[in-house]
This record gives sequence, structure tokens and C-alpha cells, in this order.
Amino acid sequence: MNQSVRDNFRHCMRRLASTVCVITCQHDGVRYGITATAVTSLCFEPVSVLACINQTSSLLLPLLAEKKYAINLLSRTHTAVSQRFSTPLSASERFAGGEWLSNAQGVPYLADAQATLFCELDQTVPYATHHIVIGQVSECQFSEVISPLIYQNGTYLTTIPLSDVVAS
Repeated sequence: MNQSVRDNFRHCMRRLASTVCVITCQHDGVRYGITATAVTSLCFEPVSVLACINQTSSLLLPLLAEKKYAINLLSRTHTAVSQRFSTPLSASERFAGGEWLSNAQGVPYLADAQATLFCELDQTVPYATHHIVIGQVSECQFSEVISPLIYQNGTYLTTIPLSDVVAS
């Protein structure tokens, strides 16, 4: 593939707005987590979601071993959480901010996340530098207030309904 296609692809993907998520798990008593935007619903039967995770990620091997994880959809108030989980910090430093709880299976989750999907690993598909991780959703919880943290063009944003936009 030539460099022009790679560069143009990068510019195209900067135009794709995505909800910012933090994917978390616990393995051998250690919590792991990463920031991710390559997360999407897959189907309703079974209820499932997919995430693309880099094979060099500190989360991938513990997630594959544990097979239980959470996808925390962040709210607009969680930019610091997103930044901590996307930098090379220790697990204790990553989980230092925010109210982190654990469900009955020991999976860490952000108490005030926009939404949390608790997943059980169904299958993975290795592809180039990433693994496509497919999880069946076993439990969901969500905030009544909808204010997702969005990532687009290298920056954080939030959403407002078009009906709230004043015509110029």
C-alpha cells in the first residue's frame, strides 16, 4: 500500500466521530485498562459488541486469559480518565482518578460512566496489528443523562441535539 493511501486514510478517519471508551478487566488481582474508540455494537441476538485492540496493548493478554471485561462509555466529564488510560502509566496510576468499583465477577468499572457493558469473551479475530474482540453482553447499566465524550479530528467534543443549534 502506498503512503498516499495511508495518509488519506488517516485524514478520512479523523472525520469519524467516536464515543470514547475505557475497556477494563482484572487478572490475577491486577486491574488493566485502555482507552478505545474502535468499539461498536455487533448484534442483538446474541447481544454482543466488538472492540479492536492493538496486540501490543497491556490489556489484551489479561483480557484473553480472564474472558470477562467491561466497556465503559465515557461522559463529557471524563477527559482526564481517557487521557490517563491512553498514556503509558502503571495500573495503579490509571485507576487513581474516578470512582472505580468491581462487579460480582471482579471486573472493574467506572461508577459514573455514561454506560457500562459487562462482557464475556466470545471470540477474537487477529488482524494485522490488532485483535477484533467479540464479547457477549451479560449486563448493562447506563446514566439517565446523555452526554458522551466524543473523539474526532484529534480532540475531545461532546454532542448537542440539532434542534438546540441556533440557525445562523
